[in-house]
Amino acid sequence: MSAFSEFLAQTKKQFLKDLDEKNAERWTVVMGNEAGDLDSLASSLAYSYLASKLKNSPTVALIQTPRTDLYLRPENLYALSLAKLDPSNSDLLCIDDIPASHPLNSSFSKFVLVDHNTLVPAFRGSGKVVGIIDHHADDKNHLDAEFRDIDMTGSATSLVAKHFQNEWTPEAAVPPEVATLLLTGITIDTAGLKPDDKGTPTDVDTARFLFAVSTLGHGNSFQGQTSLKGLAKDLHDLKADVSNLNTRDLLRRDYKEFTFGGLQVGLSTVPVGLKVWSEREDFKKTEFFENLEDYMAARKLHVLGVLTTYKSAKKHEKRREVLFITDKDTVPKEVEKRLFDGLEADKTLELEATDKLGKPRHPKHTRVWNQLNTKATRKQVAPLVKTLIEG
Repeated sequence: MSAFSEFLAQTKKQFLKDLDEKNAERWTVVMGNEAGDLDSLASSLAYSYLASKLKNSPTVALIQTPRTDLYLRPENLYALSLAKLDPSNSDLLCIDDIPASHPLNSSFSKFVLVDHNTLVPAFRGSGKVVGIIDHHADDKNHLDAEFRDIDMTGSATSLVAKHFQNEWTPEAAVPPEVATLLLTGITIDTAGLKPDDKGTPTDVDTARFLFAVSTLGHGNSFQGQTSLKGLAKDLHDLKADVSNLNTRDLLRRDYKEFTFGGLQVGLSTVPVGLKVWSEREDFKKTEFFENLEDYMAARKLHVLGVLTTYKSAKKHEKRREVLFITDKDTVPKEVEKRLFDGLEADKTLELEATDKLGKPRHPKHTRVWNQLNTKATRKQVAPLVKTLIEG
């Protein structure tokens, strides 16, 4: 077990003990977003170590993914193995490790948010947001936080490393596995620093710093994309292999939920094309939309957006699609029209209507598009949907 893993295990144990003894006021809880992607996971775990050791601020990372759902992201598990964390994941503090006797909305005193910048509703009323490190559009919440490091970098992990870089000296003896974990976040979110992807100069500079102090450098100089090529491929292949996941798993593995204009809106990013997905053997084509509607009902959603990302079979070109479905009984007609028309007219997404799933199978309150701008992601879709729904 690495020093990093031992730190996480001990921190988890002490935090839960203090929580039971109603003595947890000294702790800062750092959380990534509820989608639980590698950027969020790496950012929160590394922040916990760096804040505790370099800033002398007791900090525990709380993973918003239930322990039983960690398997949904094999790329995360691979990154954790590179950081030499416990293979059983027992050193992680997951959301379902918090005892039911400690309500999420009243048990914590301080929060730091990484990879998102608004405290999710489940925790509101519990404590104060004292810090934010994020690379999404600024929601302009928690303006009294002690620090708000918000910059549109490719990865939040870049900003976490940058936040501590002045204290991260050889004398600080930070375990190299911390740098390795942060580097996996940069790698997966920027496609290995590909020039035409989402990487920024900050991501490149931070990757160079982390590579030198990680377990991956081996004394070699940083060569940018070349140095991360193998890691990028491994992470991408693991993330893209969802052959063993059913529709419910696909929808929840990379999922965020929002409240826009009083409506509950879910946005799922899915790494498989709609046609292939709808033709999978685990259900008939006619049941595809029924599965989506069942998921909406279970989550009590008014609107569900599905954002697919995959590569074409022949030329391996990047492809994206957008599907939106609304609840006909609760979403006003004028809101649905404004949403669908606004999405289709948006010049950033460049949506093109398609009937690839077959119009006869489309519920009345559903739209499907090809997304011609393959660089646009949920980071662009979410604020657009908010604007359209709220009018």
